[in-house]
Amino acid sequence: MTKLVEAPIATRTAPRGEAPSLMLAAICAIAAHHGIRTITVAYDGYGDEGQIETVTLQGEPDEETQLVPEIAMPDTPCTSWAVPYQGDASEVETTFARAIDDLGYEMLAQKHDGWENGEGAFGELVVDVIGRKATLEHSVRFIETESHTHEWEG
Repeated sequence: MTKLVEAPIATRTAPRGEAPSLMLAAICAIAAHHGIRTITVAYDGYGDEGQIETVTLQGEPDEETQLVPEIAMPDTPCTSWAVPYQGDASEVETTFARAIDDLGYEMLAQKHDGWENGEGAFGELVVDVIGRKATLEHSVRFIETESHTHEWEG
């Protein structure tokens, strides 16, 4: 009798810097299959806390009315990439919704690490599914201080 031994599935890895492009490619492939043309990820944070607020999926504009339909989040698996706090990205099985969140957080981490600290920041990540590109529009909040010193002698 032959005994079967489970072997770990080979996991692909990639340098962290390549993760956003790999994640974007995985997300765009599934989005296109579901008729999604634009993905908008809105985020906000301050005081050491921040999160993705909304994810909006939009389809192709109607030819007559030019209205853009909103599409419900498909409940579908997605092979994407996860990035630990430190180290390389690893290919993972996840959900489409989670893959989008992970993409948003990773792009923020790579370009605006600490965005949620202090007065924080907000913005949107817009994914053009057909063009297979993402644009991050990021706004930083800050408190402006103007100091003056005056001295008189009498």
